[in-house]
Amino acid sequence: MKASYARFVHILQNCLITTSLIYFCCFQVNASSQKQLEHDIATLTSNQFYGRKTNTVGAKRAAEYITQRFSDLGYQIQRQDFHYLGTFYQQPQASNIIAVQPNSCQSCKLIVLTAHYDHLGLQGSRLYPGANDNASGVAALLYIAAIFAEKTSPYKLVFVATDAEENGLHGSDYFVSTLNPSDVKLNINLDMLVVNQHKPRMIAFLNHQSQYKNAINSLSDEKIRFIATSSSHYLNRLFDLKVNWLKASDHYSFAKADIPYIYFGMGHDKHHHQSTDTIAHINFDLYEHAIQKIAEFMEKLTD
Repeated sequence: MKASYARFVHILQNCLITTSLIYFCCFQVNASSQKQLEHDIATLTSNQFYGRKTNTVGAKRAAEYITQRFSDLGYQIQRQDFHYLGTFYQQPQASNIIAVQPNSCQSCKLIVLTAHYDHLGLQGSRLYPGANDNASGVAALLYIAAIFAEKTSPYKLVFVATDAEENGLHGSDYFVSTLNPSDVKLNINLDMLVVNQHKPRMIAFLNHQSQYKNAINSLSDEKIRFIATSSSHYLNRLFDLKVNWLKASDHYSFAKADIPYIYFGMGHDKHHHQSTDTIAHINFDLYEHAIQKIAEFMEKLTD
C-alpha cells in the first residue's frame, strides 16, 4: 500500500507540475500578446505620430510602423500609393498597406480584413490621438495577422491598413477599385473595437443576406455580447444615434461593389473624434477578448 501510495503521489505531482507549466505557458502567450496590443496602440497614438492625419509626417510614420510590423510577421507587403480629390481641388497623396498571408493560396478567393490607420491629426495645438478610432482596429489587424501567419487556409487572406478613411473612405475605395469583386468572398472591417466596460457589446453590421449572423451571435459569452444585424434603425435605437451604419466605415466601399461584408465595432463612444480618445480609456482585457472572439470566428470561417 505504501509503495502504491508513493507512486500515486509521484504521478499526481507530475500532473500538477505539467498542468502548471501548461497554464504558465498559456498565460505567458496571452500576456505577451496583450503587451503587443498595448505597445501598438501606444506607438500609434504617441506624439511622434501627430494624430496620423492623411498626407502628414504622422501618417507616413504610421504607415512605416505598420509595414514593419507586418514584415516582422513574415507577410508579403505592398504599399499602395494613390491620390484623391481633396478640398480646394487639391490631390493629397495617401497610402494603403497591403499584407498577404505567407504561403497563401494564390488562386483561392480572398478574405480581406481592413482597418483604417488615419485619424484627425493636429487641429491648432490640440492633438487627436485616435486610440479607439482607429488605432484599436489596426492593432487588432496585426494581432489577427500574427495568429494566421503560419496557418493554412482555403482562402487567400489579405490584411489592408487603409488610409484617408476619415475624409471620405478614399483608401478603401481605391483598394476595391483594383479588385475583381467576384474574387472576394468577404470583407471583415475593424473600426473602433474598444469595448465599453459598462455595457460590453460588440456590433457586427453586415449585409441583409448574410449567412454569418448566427455564427457571430454565438460568439457571445459572459464577458461580451455580440450583436449581428443589418439594421441601422435597430442600432440607432440601441445607442440613441442617427448614423447610417452602412456608410459608417470602409466596409461601404465593398458594399458598393456587391462584396459581402462584416463591420465589427463597439457602437458608440463618447470620446469619438475628441482629443480624449486616448489609450487611458481602454480596458485591455475586454479589448483583447473581443479580438480573440473575432479571430475565433475567422478560424471557423477558414476551416
